[in-house]
Amino acid sequence: MTVNTPLCFRGKNILAPMVRVGTLPMRLLALDYGADIVYCEELIDIKMMQCKRVINEILETVDFVAPNERVVFRTCERERHHVIFQMGSADAERALAVAKLVESDVAGIDINMGCPKEYSTKASGF
Repeated sequence: MTVNTPLCFRGKNILAPMVRVGTLPMRLLALDYGADIVYCEELIDIKMMQCKRVINEILETVDFVAPNERVVFRTCERERHHVIFQMGSADAERALAVAKLVESDVAGIDINMGCPKEYSTKASGF
């Protein structure tokens, strides 16, 4: 288990989690413009559990790739100490499994257990 330095949110500029917006290019752009902490878009635990962690040497990224070869989550060393992985989950065991999958590549993990958006409620069974 990797232990990261605790994040302090007081007085920080934070890119909030946004559906279909919090991808790696946007997070890096936010860091370029002064964000201290950036969130990825909400990713559903069931989808992440199917992923394989792959080092992409060409892009110098860490990719979490679904069985259909689609990249579900992509991160890189530059944002490692700034990115919060947000997952939608309604199951503690699945949430823990996904947290263990990504823990060495992110600064923190946020579990969304109550988003009222249809996107979240349908996918996670809240």
